[in-house]
Amino acid sequence: MDRDWARLGSALRAARQTLGLEQQQVAERIGVKRGALRNIEVGEISRVTPTVLAYARIVGWSDASIDAVLDGGEPTQEERVPPDEPTTAVVDTPEDLPLRIKAALAGAGPVLDTAVISLPGEDGEDSGAQMVIVVKGRSGNVTPEQIQKALLQWEKAEAQIRRTGSG
Repeated sequence: MDRDWARLGSALRAARQTLGLEQQQVAERIGVKRGALRNIEVGEISRVTPTVLAYARIVGWSDASIDAVLDGGEPTQEERVPPDEPTTAVVDTPEDLPLRIKAALAGAGPVLDTAVISLPGEDGEDSGAQMVIVVKGRSGNVTPEQIQKALLQWEKAEAQIRRTGSG
């Protein structure tokens, strides 16, 4: 089945407009140039990137919404952060996490992306375990360009992790 990237872009644009957000506002919140959002909105993309995920989250979509729209379905809404509030939030940490992980999650800086990756078992079967990755930006005076570079590096690392896990 072909994935309908133009449909995804149109749905994201409609959701943004419904919220009264301009492309520039969304681009600034994500840390990309406005042209990147234009490319998404007209369907000039061919894969789900951290920028697409961040865009979907800003308009209040659940993570599953992107695939649903690409496959002809409708997005589902999640509780979203109002557009005038920063997306830098402290991540609640379960009590049983190691102290170094708790400290890293509780530290200042925006959560840039997350991933949940199933770990393969022997002979390529499902091991029943998952790896949870939280990508955080540095706190302080970080430019949108630095955030974009970090997201691109994460995108490469995530692809490598997923390739390693599937082989």
